[in-house]
Amino acid sequence: MSIKIILFDAVGVLFPVNTVVGDDLGKRFHLTEEQLAKMWKGFYPDYAVGKLSTDEFLDTFAATYNLPRQEVTKEVFTESFQKALSPMPGMNDILAGLQKSEATLAMLSDTSEMFADARRSWLFSEYFDHIFLSFEIGYKKPDIHAFQAVTDYYKIRPDEVFFIDDNLGNVKAATKYGMTATAFTDAKALIKKLEDIGILL
Repeated sequence: MSIKIILFDAVGVLFPVNTVVGDDLGKRFHLTEEQLAKMWKGFYPDYAVGKLSTDEFLDTFAATYNLPRQEVTKEVFTESFQKALSPMPGMNDILAGLQKSEATLAMLSDTSEMFADARRSWLFSEYFDHIFLSFEIGYKKPDIHAFQAVTDYYKIRPDEVFFIDDNLGNVKAATKYGMTATAFTDAKALIKKLEDIGILL
């Protein structure tokens, strides 16, 4: 197997999944989880693929919950997001070790403009040759077009990519596209998988 690109998901692989943003929004604006679902499942997905600008997203958020627009700022979202960022245990060592391999490291992340801006100086960004963001490429996983954006950019075959994601649906979609993919559980298991496919740290 000739792997040219090792492709990482972000949240759930490089950083733990958390509910800090939603929790803080709920407290600040007195919103329930059910009310916030109107955002996460309603108009946020359009924002995450670039169909809404940041201002349009904030306008929609304020209108949806009948809030004064001046109170709904980018900082309300990003300060919580930055507070929640912490490295997944063991991932720094893995990324540092993979820099010694012949494979190129890349990232494919479902995220929106303001959250991506909040992560520009994140801990792991220096390890990646290219970071593919859903709001820039116009597609979220598990849409096949998200994976195709990676192979098109590098002009390689899907089977030359090893993809790592904590979401089993995304792993299955990547596999269907032709990538070698694994569901992330922890750093130790990932090291074993990398060794199994011939990529040694």
